[in-house]
Amino acid sequence: MTPALFLLLAQQQPPQHISGGPLMLEQACYDVQSYDIALNVKPATKSISGKTIIDANIVIPTGSVLIDLDDPYEVRRVTDGKTDLRFDRLPGAMRVYFPLSKQPGEKMSVEITYDGVPHVARNAPWDGGFMWAKTPSGADWVSVALQGAGADLLFPCKDHPSDRPNKATMRITVPEGLLAVGPGKLVKTSTSGDQTKTFDWHMSLPINNYSLVFNAAPYELVTDSVKSLGGQTVPVHYYVLPDNKDKAGKLIEEQKKYFHFMEKYCGPFPFRTVKMGIVETPHLGMEHSTSIAYGNRYRFAEDGLDWLLLHEFGHEWWANLVSNADWRDMWIHEGFQSFLDTFYIEQTRGKQAYFDGMKRRRRAIRNAAPVAPREETSSASYGGDIYDKGALVLHSLRYLIGDDAFLRSIRRMAYPTKESETWADGRALRLVTTDDFVNIASQESGQDLRWFFEVYVRQAKLPKLVATQNGSRLNLKWEVPGDLPFPMPVDVVVAGKAQRVSMLGAATVEVGDAGSYVIDPDGWVLRE
Repeated sequence: MTPALFLLLAQQQPPQHISGGPLMLEQACYDVQSYDIALNVKPATKSISGKTIIDANIVIPTGSVLIDLDDPYEVRRVTDGKTDLRFDRLPGAMRVYFPLSKQPGEKMSVEITYDGVPHVARNAPWDGGFMWAKTPSGADWVSVALQGAGADLLFPCKDHPSDRPNKATMRITVPEGLLAVGPGKLVKTSTSGDQTKTFDWHMSLPINNYSLVFNAAPYELVTDSVKSLGGQTVPVHYYVLPDNKDKAGKLIEEQKKYFHFMEKYCGPFPFRTVKMGIVETPHLGMEHSTSIAYGNRYRFAEDGLDWLLLHEFGHEWWANLVSNADWRDMWIHEGFQSFLDTFYIEQTRGKQAYFDGMKRRRRAIRNAAPVAPREETSSASYGGDIYDKGALVLHSLRYLIGDDAFLRSIRRMAYPTKESETWADGRALRLVTTDDFVNIASQESGQDLRWFFEVYVRQAKLPKLVATQNGSRLNLKWEVPGDLPFPMPVDVVVAGKAQRVSMLGAATVEVGDAGSYVIDPDGWVLRE
């Protein structure tokens, strides 16, 4: 690279601030190893002050780096721990300059002091930001959700899903009477003379940026434990409002059921050396690693099912163990767990309940956008179909390749090898793309399944099955967007007898003189 080109690239301006998307040179040049985040949270003024230390490895030579930080914050100081560093404040970011260009293999440590009134979420958790709420008894209740909008709404960071730290520390100072809950383990609690209390949390395993959040309230801690299939005893910690402490036991018992279900089909609980954590929040819920947010208000079904608790806990596998490398593959988080939510119903209520659940998901599809568009990579690129359409894609795949190959594929997507199921030190946590699952499912089924994902995942429109009857013959033909290959079989029931009809584009079925038939009565195949 010529010096002139390097200088031009180094001075690029960051794009409109949004999480994810193409990495610029000054972002790609460093690999974050850890965050140390100190926050002083002030509910009275709905403001925070903080200091974040970013430790990273340099992988591309550079004289400056881009660090994301939301606009409302005022940056007071930037240092390398010893010397002040020059910086420019940019929309949604800051450019930090080094005295000498850093080379691949060098370390980077940047310490940023800042303060301000953070962005308030309008409708958490569907949009990111702070919630300054009150408990039923009138105490302060503070919560943060960052998925999609970006972790820079809380602290300076490299706000991209492809770069998560290997470890993180959060030191959260709140007024006395509140308990602040962060990720990982609580390692220290200290009280100062200004009527505040500081809670130091340490997460020793890799963690997504948007899981580096806190919740604060006059929580009480309810503890329990559960045995992992690997033999480990996993602590269960529930931080509950005092008003709801009598409901904690039932919630934990439900969580244990989901724990064993997820381990059975997806492998060992990824964070068994840390804890299985739940924290009560004023918003509905979020999959924050080791401290999932729960706000479903104990709305159990007749059989005890709390769909929100199951869904968010399942994200410990499908988001926190297996994480999308960019937001265009977000269906891997939401579609996989949405499928497993309905699969859990099959295991507890029977097959017809599963089919009914999938039919409800079918009615919810808008199909306005692809599940995983090739050309979009930022958090603005995904919509609601990553949940229901994602689940139905897996539902149809299950039909196509059969339960054995399908369930092996799911487990291998979580843990690619048997050896990786034994790793509890963070090595099993992976960044993935849709192609990983295409390859795994193809290997397990013995089929090349690229056509399946090309139609269902890479573009928006659904295939249409055209059925016409000519005398005793039923003619079936797929109409597929872009005339893509789509040899998807379909069940046809004739005179009460079901048969699977191979469809290499078209097929003919003998239905007899009466012409009595039903196509795909159980709704296995996702189609227009």
